[in-house]
Amino acid sequence: MRLQPEQIDHINIVNWFNYQYPDLADDLHHFANERHCSIQQGKLLKRMGVKKGVADFFLALPQGRYSGLWVELKVGKNKPTKEQISFAARKTARGYHCAIVWGFEAACEIIKTYLIDYKTNRVNSEPKNLYNGKPIC
Repeated sequence: MRLQPEQIDHINIVNWFNYQYPDLADDLHHFANERHCSIQQGKLLKRMGVKKGVADFFLALPQGRYSGLWVELKVGKNKPTKEQISFAARKTARGYHCAIVWGFEAACEIIKTYLIDYKTNRVNSEPKNLYNGKPIC
């Protein structure tokens, strides 16, 4: 199975986060809304509460004046959808910090900035075993 660039960045963000903030590993959540499915499965997922536009990551940790951090990751020339823009605006109005970022480095920077005042036992080096894009199957 060959992974897409955005999937590789998702894997690397989670790996980096878990390495830098091991005590917060259970607080970073990924929402897999990018999947493709049948019409029937899509209707079932909608009835189960899956919504268009939900950001890729949520860090469930209040910091300062924010209730948590939502991050939408884009790669290359991808642009946010109107649903993603609307989602970010709604969450911002409700007291969350929301960011739409392009690429692994930008995602890491927004997370580091959000957690600037958080005290952790983080390691100030790069995580080992970042995914390099080789097929996993």
